[in-house]
Amino acid sequence: MIDSKLKIIKTNLVLVFSAIFIGCIISIVAQYFALSTGSIFNWIRNNKFDFLQFGNINLFPVIACFIGSVFVFLIIKYLNISRWHGPADTIYAAHQRDGTLDIKSGFLSTIACFFSISGGASVGIYGPLVHFGATCAAFIRRRKFMPNIPHDIIIGAGVAAAISSVFSAPIAGIIFSHEIIIRHFSMRALTSISLSSITASIMAKEMNIMSPILKIDEVTFQLFEAIPGLLIIGIISSIIAITFMKSLFFSSKIANNSKIPFMYRPLIPGVLCGIFVLIFPDVTGLGSETIIKVITSDLSIIILILILFLKIFLTSLCIGFGLFGGVFSPALLIGAATGAIIYNIPIVNFDQNLLPIFAISSMAAVTSSVIGGPVTAMILVFELTGSYEYAIASILPISLCNLLTYILFGSSFFDAQLKSRNIQMGFGREHILMTQTKILNYVSSDFLSLKLNSTNKNNIAQFKRMNSTEAYFIDKEQNYFGKLKLINILNKPGNSINFKEKDPIIINPNQNIYEIMNILKDFVGESIPVVNDKNKLIGVISENDVLKAYDQITQTIRNIEKN
Repeated sequence: MIDSKLKIIKTNLVLVFSAIFIGCIISIVAQYFALSTGSIFNWIRNNKFDFLQFGNINLFPVIACFIGSVFVFLIIKYLNISRWHGPADTIYAAHQRDGTLDIKSGFLSTIACFFSISGGASVGIYGPLVHFGATCAAFIRRRKFMPNIPHDIIIGAGVAAAISSVFSAPIAGIIFSHEIIIRHFSMRALTSISLSSITASIMAKEMNIMSPILKIDEVTFQLFEAIPGLLIIGIISSIIAITFMKSLFFSSKIANNSKIPFMYRPLIPGVLCGIFVLIFPDVTGLGSETIIKVITSDLSIIILILILFLKIFLTSLCIGFGLFGGVFSPALLIGAATGAIIYNIPIVNFDQNLLPIFAISSMAAVTSSVIGGPVTAMILVFELTGSYEYAIASILPISLCNLLTYILFGSSFFDAQLKSRNIQMGFGREHILMTQTKILNYVSSDFLSLKLNSTNKNNIAQFKRMNSTEAYFIDKEQNYFGKLKLINILNKPGNSINFKEKDPIIINPNQNIYEIMNILKDFVGESIPVVNDKNKLIGVISENDVLKAYDQITQTIRNIEKN
């Protein structure tokens, strides 16, 4: 008893110190990552070289965009990358049994993001940093000195640290980790994730190397007067969020259906981003400066519409064709532009103080629907602006936007990504474990086998001896030839093979428990044959076997939640 208590205390102490350590490490890395990408991007935009001047046109940023895509191409080609890894993979890992994250893919994805953003691609930085934080945390968990601590808590701590450090928003980091990544609350998880997030925030403030994303003056407004506009924002923002997500998937579909190899695809958006640097630079890069411009400046409605739709187009092209980055930053700009457009509707004369309110509220609404974090967005508005009034004003459009997006689209962008891989996050951890559990582990070899030339008379005696109503025809090499039911040969002469069941249900040993449960919904009988790709009868599976597997899965979940 005492040993057990000491073990629990030791594990929790290690978990606490690990969370603090993760918060420190990830905060430092994330801060310098964001700083270096921003510095390189600004240096490229603000420097000119005589040999790259074409009249009044500075070709240096154009070439830099293409060079960034070339580096991404080289990573894919020489380091054998089949796809990039991001927040969707983090969510999935947190709900697996062992929290497996591919360290190589995680780090290489972050490096690809570095080159993409530095060059000026229209992608975000926060999604890749979220996955990087999770990858670092998972890597630390695998070390020999670490006890067997819950993987989802460690992953959640890494994610919270990343969000907390880059946004200087520790509360939002905590909520983001719980709401979007691990999707459950427990005291053990809350303590570790909170410590990691707070530590990362303290480190970020002490380092003081990043400027706030939103640095705007608070305005005075009447919330009651703003409600009609906020309702419009909620509705329109949902349409824009859905348009953005569908555009992302449409671009990926075009890329996948094309005959262009994956490694060459990043070169296309690399060239196009370079062109947009010349004609409309506001829609390239992270867009942080453009967000401030949209919120604080009186831009024309034409310019705002161009920013909105060109940002959707360019970001979709970049991500769809392989320039790696996140959707968080683009969603912020898309949302801000949406709110500013609504404010500038000619037929409505809104109070001029409402521009930042509308822009920030729409920014939060669109972003929350895309990432699937309405509570995170509410908290983030408060921490970024330091204004309680802004946060209160954003609640209505965030809630309405998320409701409509869920009804019309069904999920966040990350969950939709997982759904495209046949991973249904909406069904919870139970569904994921069921899809990960192969039926082969529960196959029974206790079944009645019959010879191909056996007679009904002899087989009826076999059925009686085995106390069974079903049997299977196999030869000496275990080749499968069909299923026989006792009822089909009673009082009938001849060979049994002539009475085998027509079109019987057959299961492949690689199928999972979830697939089998769907098959069993319409099944009547004792068991189903499990036959491999070489037509060998591996064994049989019964409803009782499947129920046993399901019980073990639910017990696993209970143990995880108990811990």
